[in-house]
Amino acid sequence: MKIAIIGGGISGLSTAYYLKKFSLPVTEIVLYEASSRFGGWIDSKKVTLNNEDIYLEKGPRTLRLTTGELKEINSIKLANDLNLSSNIEIISKNHPASVNRYIYFNGQINVIKPKLIGKTPLMSKGLLRYFFKELRSPKRDSSIEDETIWSFISRRLDSEIAENLIDPVFKGITGGDVRNLSAAALLKTFYDYEDNFGSISKGAFNKARNPIMENYEKYHDLLELRDKYRHQSVWRFKDGMQKFTERLAEELSKYENVKLCLNDPVKSVSRKNDKMSIISKNSHQDFDMVISSVYSKINNQFLSDEYVSLKESLSKIEAVNMVVVNFVFKDDLLPFKGFGYLVPTNQKSPILGCIFDSVFNKPQEKNTCLTVMLGGAWYDEYLKNKSPDEIKKIAFTEVRKHLNIKVDPDYEDISILKEAIPQYRVGHNKLLGQIKNQIKEYGLSEKLYLTGFSYDGIGINDCIFNARKLVQDEISNSRIVKNLSK
Repeated sequence: MKIAIIGGGISGLSTAYYLKKFSLPVTEIVLYEASSRFGGWIDSKKVTLNNEDIYLEKGPRTLRLTTGELKEINSIKLANDLNLSSNIEIISKNHPASVNRYIYFNGQINVIKPKLIGKTPLMSKGLLRYFFKELRSPKRDSSIEDETIWSFISRRLDSEIAENLIDPVFKGITGGDVRNLSAAALLKTFYDYEDNFGSISKGAFNKARNPIMENYEKYHDLLELRDKYRHQSVWRFKDGMQKFTERLAEELSKYENVKLCLNDPVKSVSRKNDKMSIISKNSHQDFDMVISSVYSKINNQFLSDEYVSLKESLSKIEAVNMVVVNFVFKDDLLPFKGFGYLVPTNQKSPILGCIFDSVFNKPQEKNTCLTVMLGGAWYDEYLKNKSPDEIKKIAFTEVRKHLNIKVDPDYEDISILKEAIPQYRVGHNKLLGQIKNQIKEYGLSEKLYLTGFSYDGIGINDCIFNARKLVQDEISNSRIVKNLSK
């Protein structure tokens, strides 16, 4: 069985890795990457200042361990399996980066620390009042399959919570506007709680009393590790997140039947009899199966025009442009320690938030490293037609005001990332069902698979675990694999 993988980011590399790990009857894997490097949006840059090495990130910088979900455990297990344990730094739930998270509101930076009784700068009521409202709020009508996150949180809790807390959190995660984002897709657990139990609170209580027994046989390797990371918050690589994708590519290159093709964009994908034909910049090959891990719209550049309705559906998953500006100062300038702060839309700021990367510094390291996020759903409003220098000035003006910084940065860098984060808007789950049906209608079932951050989770943990599930659950049970395994 010969398999093509399109896209050399974390999803594509992980898919290739799991195809080898689970020992499928694969004769050859060809991975196509259009650019000159593997990693996609995972991109680290090393800067040296005052003899201190600093790793700046254009994309993700940490991976969550907080909830103990299988997808979280799976990522750190993969890193350990790749012999990266010495490069892993685990951040406990007691670390300032875990404990102190902030929101800029009404001219000051406020720690997110709600009270059971009594108001805070971000909340006019205590948690108990919100809790009792949520418990008593009526269940949504059964005819409503989806709604915006804004609508869901306002309806069940309060518009104040949606505006001052949930809005900035999702700006930081997705770069998107909660007034458009899907509650059913991005708050699936809570949305299902309301559907099944009448409220979020009742659903959470029921889960606590009746924990779901996960498939031990399939995920025993992860379940056995869960207790080890129970009290941890996030983790990262000391030498930058790019270490992850570099090591994955290095591991795959050890196999003679895995071909990693850089600078080789795919031009055409179509079905020819029982094969999938791919024409790329450098070759023309036939495959038994094609797995595309690129952003959904990019598929339209190479999928045959005969798949017109599938291409129309894939184009409906929009993505926002993001801008990341890194500022480095040789001295410790932060007035407090924490992960960083986010900015609600109602504050009318051009930035989405600011991450305090230097919170992870060792005691002997005195620099300050800030990553400012801009753009997203507000890219056109604040940044359209602005030059990189103008955007850097906008970013620094804001953080200087917010953090009372008196000096200029000793180093600065900017990355403008086009169509960086897919937006799961209302109706996203229904759209995914439509795409799945169209693949079947065009006779592409078990011939064309789609994975990556456009569909079922935008985080690295999601991408890696979805790659594993694709191989372990779908491809392993496909007819071609079963016939070859007889």
